Amino acid sequence: MKDVFHSNGFKVLIITVFVLFGLMLTTAGSGGSFAGNAFGILSTPMERISTLVTNNAAAAAQSATQSKEELAEENPRLKREVNDLNHKLINYYTYQQENAQLRKFLELKSKNEDFQPVSAEVIARDPSNLYNQFTIDQGSSSGIAAYDPVVTESGVVGWVSSVSANYSRVTTIFSPDTKISSIDKVNRESGVVSADAKLADQGLIKLGYLQANTKVKAGDIVVTNGIGGIYPRDLALGTVKSVKHDPYDVSLYAEVKPFVDVTTVRDVMVITSFQGQGQALEDSGMTSSSSSQEGK
Repeated sequence: MKDVFHSNGFKVLIITVFVLFGLMLTTAGSGGSFAGNAFGILSTPMERISTLVTNNAAAAAQSATQSKEELAEENPRLKREVNDLNHKLINYYTYQQENAQLRKFLELKSKNEDFQPVSAEVIARDPSNLYNQFTIDQGSSSGIAAYDPVVTESGVVGWVSSVSANYSRVTTIFSPDTKISSIDKVNRESGVVSADAKLADQGLIKLGYLQANTKVKAGDIVVTNGIGGIYPRDLALGTVKSVKHDPYDVSLYAEVKPFVDVTTVRDVMVITSFQGQGQALEDSGMTSSSSSQEGK
């Protein structure tokens, strides 16, 4: 019996009794808040773990209750829903693009009531072409014909060089095949806009056949003058960057930075009809050499 009182187990029991008795006294003095809080601190993490395990078990049980047949039926349904969402997304982007094109169409039409423009989208580019030739998604079925001018709201892009029923090829203003009768809008001096490989590589075109005493200067705006019936009047071309002597001629020319970046353009408008379209080149006071450059 004496050994029992001196054993380690008895000592632990006595200490435990004293601790519990102390807790009871503290609880009585504080209205039970201490014991409740202590119990809460110990029990709350266990409750959270219990809830998590229960929820996961419920989800697993729900999945386990689905048969192979039910899963096989659900898979095609989910695929159909994904396809429907993809089609809706494609339609959304299509409507968004069409609305943007329509706004540009109406803006161009309101400023030029005689224009008959057709909206088109760039669908392919020729990576081997030095002059950024591209293909649009409209053709003869939309009224487009060869030599129709191609523009954006910012200015001239180029011209239609070949046409099929549902698509067309566009030659840009960087091509040596492009010749546009133009005028400096500031001082009204006329010339011909053209390009070559060296200029195209720099993203420039040139206003050629300028007079020796030309007043064309950097910052001037160059536009079409409508002569020859290929392009309407006052279509924006670009801004003069500098004036230089032509190494192969006695005349001067101006390097011009186009308003439209034809390398990145995505939406264009083809002007299929305008007042004065196709009229013969009339005497405009230009030199015979410059007059011979108009057309393609």
